[in-house]
Amino acid sequence: MRYLMISDIHGNLEALQAALELADKFKPYQLVCLGDIVGYGADPKACIDIMGEKANLVLAGNHDLAVAGIISSEDFNPIALESLKWTEGILSDEEKELLANLPLQYIDGDYCFTHASPIEPMNFHYVRTVEDVEEVFSAIGQRFCFIGHTHLPVIARISMENGKLDIVRETRTDLLDEFRYFVNVGSIGQPRDSNPDACMVLFDEEYQTLEFIRVPYDITTSRDKIISEGLPSYLAERLTLAR
Repeated sequence: MRYLMISDIHGNLEALQAALELADKFKPYQLVCLGDIVGYGADPKACIDIMGEKANLVLAGNHDLAVAGIISSEDFNPIALESLKWTEGILSDEEKELLANLPLQYIDGDYCFTHASPIEPMNFHYVRTVEDVEEVFSAIGQRFCFIGHTHLPVIARISMENGKLDIVRETRTDLLDEFRYFVNVGSIGQPRDSNPDACMVLFDEEYQTLEFIRVPYDITTSRDKIISEGLPSYLAERLTLAR
């Protein structure tokens, strides 16, 4: 089985379409979305539709649940809050209900799929440091944890023999039986690692490999849509800046 894992689409239709078009060459696969379909970008409705049609599993992100009124937006910064209010205004009640009913995380054998930290998932804690990753490994029993939320792609592994944790620097890696793995799959619609290309992860269960795949897309169109909808210009600028 292959799993194609994406996260943090954030209403960026051009990035999502480009990623899925490239992904055709990897079929068959199970498409897993780790949350935040909406927020920031100008095409939340289309992105919701595509995930409803193509994804085998879709989890809830904090933007998804905030738009649906399930969690408070009081911790959102002013730009994120302005985008949230705009998104609320264009989504139908049915679309908000769909977002409201997305699961927070999914456990399948050795796999834990989640948007933010699996610890107190409704609080959407960030996993940013080595200490955060170690805390995740201590809290869950699964061998693999796949996550989004920070928009920063990373693979960390911890030895099951001595507990030593290290970061995997390669974009493609062979998985070793003696390690557990933490994987942040990055962001489709708003990368923040100084690379503006959409980011996704291909996990080949049979061959035991993980690979980050970067996909260029029509950033100009995405930027222009954000501006034309009256959303904050910073949301357009950061697509190019990727930070």
